[in-house]
Amino acid sequence: MEKRLMDGGNYMNGPLNNPSFEYLLGSIIKDEISTSINDLFRNKEYSSKKYLTIKEVSSLTGIGSSIIRQLTLSRAMPHRKVKSRIILDEDEIKETIENYKKFGWTDPDNHWDVKSVQSEIAHFHKKETPTMIDEILRKIIREELANFSNEIKNYAKKDKESYYGRTVLTIKEAANHFRTSSSTIYNLIKEDGMPHFKIYSRHYIVLEEAEAYLWRETAKSYADEGNIYWQRILQNLDWEERERKAAYEKALKRLEESTY
Repeated sequence: MEKRLMDGGNYMNGPLNNPSFEYLLGSIIKDEISTSINDLFRNKEYSSKKYLTIKEVSSLTGIGSSIIRQLTLSRAMPHRKVKSRIILDEDEIKETIENYKKFGWTDPDNHWDVKSVQSEIAHFHKKETPTMIDEILRKIIREELANFSNEIKNYAKKDKESYYGRTVLTIKEAANHFRTSSSTIYNLIKEDGMPHFKIYSRHYIVLEEAEAYLWRETAKSYADEGNIYWQRILQNLDWEERERKAAYEKALKRLEESTY
């Protein structure tokens, strides 16, 4: 089995455009095993995101704090709410800031026209896209590798830097990353259900899951208040999640069928 995976076996040496499910599966397994082994001996860096407060964004851009706040509402400028605190990533807000400096509150493309947005939400429809079999299979295989590899488990427990190929933070590290306090992170876990896992009595945050969680919760909080721009974002997020779940189930079914 190992030789077939590392050497490729017969199906691994097939042409790159081989459309067979077996070839795709073999390629992914080989790739993911190689990645998992490399991750054991490589330190993983934090997310490239460096969050700023509204005051810091104002100082950086020369735009007043009140306008920055209004951009988060009227232009759905990307940010995350950590309880009542707003944090923003410089790369994510760049487009909104540039558009504001160029056009002010005008809307030449009618992207923020209220009636247009309301119509878009009411008639929401996404074209069918090809199922992301590759991505879903990788997720399944990563999980299986994590379940069956004691070496990977032990490494994650000792160094706490890699978990299913993602970045793990302590509560203190998560608090520093999200510009808040450790007690706030604990509250997000206990009261709001922020994704986490425990090793014995200690809590850990998977950074990528926390980023996605805070992004969706931010969108939902504004959408629940009636902000149509954030309702549009939440609608897209929910659609993407349904598509991922459907693709996951389809890929898992094909994976199970391929074993018989």
